[in-house]
Amino acid sequence: TGAGGTTGNSGSMELATGDSQTAGASGNFKISTGGAVGGNGGDITLKVGDGNTGAGGDMSLTAGKTTSSNATGGKLTIMAGESDDPSASSSTSTSTGGEIEIVAGQGSGTGGAVTITTGVGTATDSGAMTLSTAAGGTSGNSGDVSMKTGAGGTTGNSGSMELATGDSTSGATGGMSISTGAATGGAGGAITVTVG
Repeated sequence: TGAGGTTGNSGSMELATGDSQTAGASGNFKISTGGAVGGNGGDITLKVGDGNTGAGGDMSLTAGKTTSSNATGGKLTIMAGESDDPSASSSTSTSTGGEIEIVAGQGSGTGGAVTITTGVGTATDSGAMTLSTAAGGTSGNSGDVSMKTGAGGTTGNSGSMELATGDSTSGATGGMSISTGAATGGAGGAITVTVG
């Protein structure tokens, strides 16, 4: 759309499929770049405009809602690209899969927060959360997991960390287990607790 005037807004744009009728599904929507034969695959960039005297624009990715009593809401999948070299064996390949990076915005005062929360179950359980690395390949190790707060500034403290189960009003509270994996051909892993 065209640029806005001196005191006006730029135009809006909408790309949408039509609504379905009584017994049909709505249309699909696909954005993709073409495959490459001798080069890199094309990039896709989705960017919201900056704010000058107000806040920057928001971006929302939301899977579809269902009102059916026996159906599940839409699934949202964010997956990095594979790196698959068919000419290399599993023991000699140095190809690395694509990364996924989620970073909140920098602030001249306070930086943006990152919140990951499972869905509320209005009638039964809330959703589970799993944080794990994939199993190692034929001759490799599984990935590490690192959870830590950032270092403090010149005159500031580093952030705190809390691992806790939730409160319960009429039932038992959840348990907590910290353990290392079992080893069949080597020593079991150690657990070390150290204060600064």
